[in-house]
Amino acid sequence: MTRRTSSALAAVLRILLLLTVFAQVWILPSAVERAVAVFPEVEPLTVPALIWGICAIACWQAIAVIGLRLVIRARDRRFDSAADKWLRAMVGCLLAFIVLVLSAFIALNVLAYTPPGVMLGLIAGGLIALIAAGSLVLLGTRPRMRQDSHA
Repeated sequence: MTRRTSSALAAVLRILLLLTVFAQVWILPSAVERAVAVFPEVEPLTVPALIWGICAIACWQAIAVIGLRLVIRARDRRFDSAADKWLRAMVGCLLAFIVLVLSAFIALNVLAYTPPGVMLGLIAGGLIALIAAGSLVLLGTRPRMRQDSHA
């Protein structure tokens, strides 16, 4: 990875981290507040929705931080087998997000609050995380090419 590419990728990841903090602190609470104003019957879901949203965003923030660490390691030419633990940590964060999605899906079904937009959003988010986790698992299990100095 060239220095320019890694610097651009690191900058993008930092910007995404800042945006997710903004989403956690301002966008999510105001969106929940607006939903309750429009649909007062969902008021009991306010606190669980905020907690779920903050936890879900935190999973993706952790993935971005790990990605930033991996980009820096790659830029410094230190991307070796030690990076496998970071890939496993990413998979763990993705699995935690999938558990959050499944729990929200089940809870909303039990509470009989299943608007199509919310349910499709949960399904899409869960599938994206599942595909990403599967890709990382496959990436981690592929055989490594040995680098010979006399190649």
